[in-house]
Amino acid sequence: MYLPRLFSRTTWALLAAVCVQGQAMAQQPDFPARPVKLIVANGAGSAPDLLARQVGQLVSKDWKQPVVVDNRGAAGGVSAVDAVAKAQPDGYTLLVAGDSAITIMPNVQRHLPYDIKQDLVPVTQLGQSDFVLVANPNRGFQNLQDFVGYAKAHPGSINYASSGTGGAQHLAMELFKQKAGFFATHIPYRGGPQGLQDVLGGQVDVMLIAVAPALAQIQAGKLTALAVSGRKRLPLLPQVPTVAESYKGFEAGAWFGLFAPKGTPAALAQAIARDADRALQNSELRRSLLQQGITPVGEGQQRFARQIRSDDVRMAQLVQAIGLSVE
Repeated sequence: MYLPRLFSRTTWALLAAVCVQGQAMAQQPDFPARPVKLIVANGAGSAPDLLARQVGQLVSKDWKQPVVVDNRGAAGGVSAVDAVAKAQPDGYTLLVAGDSAITIMPNVQRHLPYDIKQDLVPVTQLGQSDFVLVANPNRGFQNLQDFVGYAKAHPGSINYASSGTGGAQHLAMELFKQKAGFFATHIPYRGGPQGLQDVLGGQVDVMLIAVAPALAQIQAGKLTALAVSGRKRLPLLPQVPTVAESYKGFEAGAWFGLFAPKGTPAALAQAIARDADRALQNSELRRSLLQQGITPVGEGQQRFARQIRSDDVRMAQLVQAIGLSVE
């Protein structure tokens, strides 16, 4: 079709996009007109749960509607992802999940009831967190060298907890075992906080976990922090070295994001992303999250989608290198 020179092809494309977005928003003119549910692929007290509740509280004020958090951390978050993947794409059912459920689980478990790449729409990255390796103080480990030395000298005597088989904590700990050259028995739980309770109780020796659930117990002396997993030491735990200080090149952590079902109108997803990102800029919220070891992000859809694609490739390679498989 002939395009008059009054408008360039780029201008026509922009006008068409505006029309499409206008039609999409027309489908949801009063959003939200009822409570919005955030299904969290982790248990209560976990880092993504804290993000969902604190961001949800601020967004609910803007929306003038309740934001209800529904924790479904069983089976590595599979039930949570499945529920959102099959929900109506109207913005009223959203997912808060980390890389464990989005880029790791699909690479270790083939027969999932959904296809991450086809059934979910990335909305925005909410936050990220380094891990901290913690031990029960009764074990007597004072530092990372104590722990690794003991594990090497007593093969088979050490066990470790994780938030579930195939999760980011499990993958990171297996990578650390390879890097440091020791063996430890994996004990999976239905969530990070549940595993942490057994470390506190002495049933499990160590755990690599997001900083937020462990911080208060470390500060109270109920857990010994042996190392953190990021590139740099954490301001919250400045005396705790990084794993990389002893084992060069090691780095691990987790990110947490917001997702919508496939078919959610593009303009609606963008509006939700904008509101969530604005909440993450709130100074009180940022201060609260940083004090819990969570770095707020809020980067919008395009950058988040690119990161997921990149992480999916990287995790596939890492899973293969470690030989990790749920099946």
